[in-house]
Amino acid sequence: MHATIQLLALWALAFLTLSTALVLLNIFDGLIGNDLTLDSVGKEAVIAGFASFVEGGSVWLVVTFAPGAGRALIATAIIVAMIYKLAHLTDWSRYDVFMLLMFQAVIAGFGGALLMGQFQTAFVILLVFGFALALIAFFARDV
Repeated sequence: MHATIQLLALWALAFLTLSTALVLLNIFDGLIGNDLTLDSVGKEAVIAGFASFVEGGSVWLVVTFAPGAGRALIATAIIVAMIYKLAHLTDWSRYDVFMLLMFQAVIAGFGGALLMGQFQTAFVILLVFGFALALIAFFARDV
């Protein structure tokens, strides 16, 4: 497969998971009574497009040039967190940024497990994530 097509595919997957994570985080925050302030759809799409380009490009670089350096993607997560924190400087807390990255990681892990036919792993990911969200909702409503 041509390198450009790989990069575009990874960018599209990162954009899809990031956009889905934003929507699900907004729904979850609405359920627990936390107000997640989002900008207009266009501005959020631009932010997600830029952040997903960083993610997709980083994954492409690691997969193409340094397959054993998966731990280097931690820096990418930090960069994406900084992008979202700077884009929503007064509106979002560190909690919101962490939850966005957690939602995206779970969506990517769940989708990857399903695509590889690891249905038990996908079920465990959903079960653990659901339990974590229930705990967060329980403590967030008590405060």
